[in-house]
Amino acid sequence: MPLEPPSFGHASLESTALALSGFELQVDRFRGGDRAHVLLLHGLGGNAVTWHGVAPLLAAELEAQVLTLDLPGFGRSRTSGRRVDFRTLALVVRRVLQSEAPSGTRWVLAGNSLGGALALDVACRAPELVAAVSLTALALPLAWGRNLRGLAALSSWLPAALPWIGRRLISRYMIKTGLPGVVDEPIQALFGDPRRLDAGLRERLLDVSQYRLSWAREAACAYEQVTRSLGVELLRASGVERSVREVRCPVQALHGSRDPIFPAAAWLELEQRRPDWQHVTLPDIGHVPQLEAPREVAAHLLDWLRALAA
Repeated sequence: MPLEPPSFGHASLESTALALSGFELQVDRFRGGDRAHVLLLHGLGGNAVTWHGVAPLLAAELEAQVLTLDLPGFGRSRTSGRRVDFRTLALVVRRVLQSEAPSGTRWVLAGNSLGGALALDVACRAPELVAAVSLTALALPLAWGRNLRGLAALSSWLPAALPWIGRRLISRYMIKTGLPGVVDEPIQALFGDPRRLDAGLRERLLDVSQYRLSWAREAACAYEQVTRSLGVELLRASGVERSVREVRCPVQALHGSRDPIFPAAAWLELEQRRPDWQHVTLPDIGHVPQLEAPREVAAHLLDWLRALAA
């Protein structure tokens, strides 16, 4: 489903399809120049539009090509029944980096939640492709900052990850809720203040979600598979915890003070484990900072990249 190509100041938007790793991926490319290459990755259940408030600002200020990607099974990128999980998505991200810039290019990656975990994984496994990583509300190891009661509270997320059961529950929810609920209900749950959502971005989210509802069962299957595999990555020591420990490129970590998924103690543990990273707390912001406060996120990311360049 193509998006209309509006102009964003000095950056234009072009929506294209990429055939990579057996998928047809939908990519939005913001063109501000060729001085840098940036890839922005959405979170679980999200899509490329969640970065549309940030991408044109980065493209114009950095004179860069900035890509926002619909991962397979999300947004406008269908799976055609193929299995998807965390490893599949990480491989897709690597293929995009290799195919969408000249050989030898080192990218700036920015990712929200699941997208942040993918960015860290790629930076560890293919460091020659990555110059720096910015994380917005990274999906953290589930045991960090939680007592037994806190871990038990996560059980509400378990049904979505159960084989065969999860996809039925998710599909039923999508079809029953419809529009605008499938957009507005997650915003209510994940934002610090839902009133901050830009009306134009909401309309674009509705457009993408309307298309995704036309293949709700396929989308639900992908959501179930990715949820289960992400949970494994967040539970085992060789998953996201390893990536946090081993990544060597410069990293920025942004999180909202009103994140409803990860407690303040978890962010404190991240800061203690990687004091060499730049850590930024965004007051009163929830779990999708790039959508709730895009200008603030872009400003922090640009200031950090300028400091690295200096």
